[in-house]
Amino acid sequence: MKPRLPRTLFGKLLFSYLLVALVSLAAVSLITSHLFANFYYSIKEKELLQQGQQIAETLQTYPVPSQKDFRALLDQFRNFPGSRFMVLNRNDLLGNIDRPPTARPAPPIPPLDESTAHEVLQGKTVSGRVLSHPPGQDMLRAVIPLKNQSEVMGALVIITPLADIAATIKTVQRIIGNAAGVAILFATLLGLYLSRSISNPLKEMSRISLAMAEGDFRQQLPVTCRDEIGQLATNFNHLAVALSDTVGALKREKAKTENILVNMNEGVIAVDHNGCILFTNPAVEQTLGIICDSILEGSSIDSINCPELAQIITQVLQNQESLSSELELNNGQTCLMTHAAPIISSEEPSGGVVAVLEDITELKQLEQLRRDFVANVSHELRTPLTAIQGFAEALLDDVASDPKQYLEVIHGEAMRLKSLINDILELSLLQSRPVNWDLNAVDVNDLFSRVLFKLGEEIRTKALTIKESISPYLPSLLANEDYVEQVLINLLSNAIRYSPPKSTIKLNAFFEAPNITITVTDQGPGIAAEDLPRIWERFYRVEKSRSRALGGTGLGLAIAKEIIEAHGGQIGVSTEVGRGSTFWFNLPAVPADSNS
Repeated sequence: MKPRLPRTLFGKLLFSYLLVALVSLAAVSLITSHLFANFYYSIKEKELLQQGQQIAETLQTYPVPSQKDFRALLDQFRNFPGSRFMVLNRNDLLGNIDRPPTARPAPPIPPLDESTAHEVLQGKTVSGRVLSHPPGQDMLRAVIPLKNQSEVMGALVIITPLADIAATIKTVQRIIGNAAGVAILFATLLGLYLSRSISNPLKEMSRISLAMAEGDFRQQLPVTCRDEIGQLATNFNHLAVALSDTVGALKREKAKTENILVNMNEGVIAVDHNGCILFTNPAVEQTLGIICDSILEGSSIDSINCPELAQIITQVLQNQESLSSELELNNGQTCLMTHAAPIISSEEPSGGVVAVLEDITELKQLEQLRRDFVANVSHELRTPLTAIQGFAEALLDDVASDPKQYLEVIHGEAMRLKSLINDILELSLLQSRPVNWDLNAVDVNDLFSRVLFKLGEEIRTKALTIKESISPYLPSLLANEDYVEQVLINLLSNAIRYSPPKSTIKLNAFFEAPNITITVTDQGPGIAAEDLPRIWERFYRVEKSRSRALGGTGLGLAIAKEIIEAHGGQIGVSTEVGRGSTFWFNLPAVPADSNS
């Protein structure tokens, strides 16, 4: 089973410090003990040899000592504590080893082995350890040859027990072990300090890095030292500041980009190389008529429910070329200009596609209105010009039965042509540039009187009845008097034109703060619902043949709408087929403090 190592950096550092300290101290202790033991043994061995040499030199001064003299001689060396002596003759060395009678009773001395005896006979001194049986009684032995001139006559064997030496060595080893224990304790304390000094800053860096990952770059590491850890903490603080600046700049740029995309009138759709949606802006909802919240990031482009757009994006993904195309949606009611381009990415050959959807429905309608306007103007101008040309040619050819009547027709068509051109110029002036209105107070009673006076002949011709209703204490209008009069003339002219003879037309004016509302109600044929959205267009007529026969140009309502909206007011109509129509408009009243 493998030992489990610490998981934390603090534990690993402490474990490493302690392991190094233990291994180092154990190795030092073992080597020191071994070296000391060898050194101590060598010293004891030298002492034993020196002791033996002294005894051997003394013995060699007596050629053949008597037993009494030999015993007295050995007694002289009793000051060598713990040592025992034995003298061997040559025969003993050759194999007949007997303890001499002069030897004192002592523990048995191990006999010499053959190699030791052979070396001694050659005149060599032999020393070393002798193992005993049973173990535990090992001895240190020195064998010194006794020579007579150059011949070895015997040997002196001196031994000393190793028990005392071993005890001394064990004592020293115990001292070394205690010193190693104290050193391990200090190493442990030092390891704790060093481990914490390294792991605590790293632990703090880890905590702050997690906070930075969540977007908090304000925290700083305390720099408590100038080593590599301190330098790392300083660099970490610089990194936090740099990241804060960088992320802040990226957030600002992202916010700018998002604001631009969100506030764009054009819809923007971005997809990846797999055709999955990466981004859409709110304008897509208005452009495609869908709810943007239902388009989830990662969903397929087919979820937009626009096969034409999906086909364009797929084609750009395949060909990696920009493509622009017009799309007609909602049965032609919506027209989009689509610009799709590949997203260039260095990491992938096809990074995706971004498509910009521009709603050109209004432009198409304006283009169609321009064409219709040109066609209508051409048609409206051609009709009186054709009549003028025909009657003028009849006069030139002298085929006119009543020249005066022909001239009256020519004059009438010319006046009609003049009125048409004046209306076109007036409408063009109103639409081409903002008008600086000269606003003043307009009394509604005076306004009604002037308009009815100017249209009195038409009213009398059809025997119409005009009923006026003006709220009492009605304030004045704040408007341009000439233009508001033109609006009322246009509305009342239409009412007169389409009202049946001897019918009634109502003119009403009432105040609803802060505006004054004026209505013109006739008893004419009314307007069909399908014609209501277009009655404010130029040259549009509900009954074209009848309107032209009645002398209308088709521009009166368009001019009235432009004037009222330029004043900041509103204009509208309520109608019922067969029961007449009510046209109304409102304009601001003169403020009460101005009247005072």
